[in-house]
Amino acid sequence: MRAVLEFLRPHPHRGDVIAAGAVPLALAAIVIELRMTQWSLGPRFAVVALISVLLLTMAWMAPLESETPRTYHSILLVAGLLPLIVALQLLAEVVGAHRPPGPGAVWWTFGIAAVVAVVLARRANSAICTLIAALAAAIAVEAFVSWLFRPRGEGTFKAMLVVLSLAFAAGAVRLRDARRRHAVALVDAGGVVVLVLALTLVSVPLDVTALNLSRVGSFFGEVPTAGFGWELYLLAAGFGLVAYAAVDREPGPAYLGVAVLAGFAFLVGRHVPGRGSLVGWPLFLLVIGAAGVAIGLRPRKPLPPPPGEQEAAPTVPFRVQDQR
Repeated sequence: MRAVLEFLRPHPHRGDVIAAGAVPLALAAIVIELRMTQWSLGPRFAVVALISVLLLTMAWMAPLESETPRTYHSILLVAGLLPLIVALQLLAEVVGAHRPPGPGAVWWTFGIAAVVAVVLARRANSAICTLIAALAAAIAVEAFVSWLFRPRGEGTFKAMLVVLSLAFAAGAVRLRDARRRHAVALVDAGGVVVLVLALTLVSVPLDVTALNLSRVGSFFGEVPTAGFGWELYLLAAGFGLVAYAAVDREPGPAYLGVAVLAGFAFLVGRHVPGRGSLVGWPLFLLVIGAAGVAIGLRPRKPLPPPPGEQEAAPTVPFRVQDQR
């Protein structure tokens, strides 16, 4: 067994070649699941699981040469985790779940995927594994709530998205100093969750029972009406993502923040038949935007001239007061 594991250990100087082969293997696993419907569940599960185990074993055995994994190592991790999710879904069907699996099967399959991703993130210090673990955990939590409580409508689903985004934000704050890259991954995961919330509010209703997109509406024209609280949360989350990206100089949260703010703009800029008014969000945004620009452009007091390069600071005698 040890000889087999040593054989599967990637040599760093061949890592790029191995990663280049891992990507087509992972893609083949997904294509086999989608295309080979004439196969029974057992063979499809065996093939997809074998590919996933092979890639994850190589990712586990790959040496960590520095504090962070090399590019080929990260590719092996992702290439192994994605087929693992597919294999777990097939396993759920093998043991009796419907196709597609319901929330009862979704929560334990994505829960296992999240646990595996967390273990790999700790072993390889991989931020991308942290991101995958966070997103898989979010799906697992939503599915668990749907399976356990069977809520009607989308209110519970949206509320859980808010809870998950706040949980990811708290985790990012906790890890920001000790594990910065993992903190950024949690911020990205929170941004994705808020973006999903924005899509549900704008025009994409979700089938909460199966956790699948049921239809995609148009982004233009009239869109559903959301409450003030939802709109305020989207605005705050979008500004928060952009601010985090600016402070820590991370591009990912900035892209997600812009996407969330775009969803907010479509939501509050919905067409109202027969009238339009600046009262409300348009006036509020105009006021805070103008105030920020005015504060930045306010007159400044002239700064003192900089000292010359050759000038030394004057010597000030130290006066000793006679204490009597």
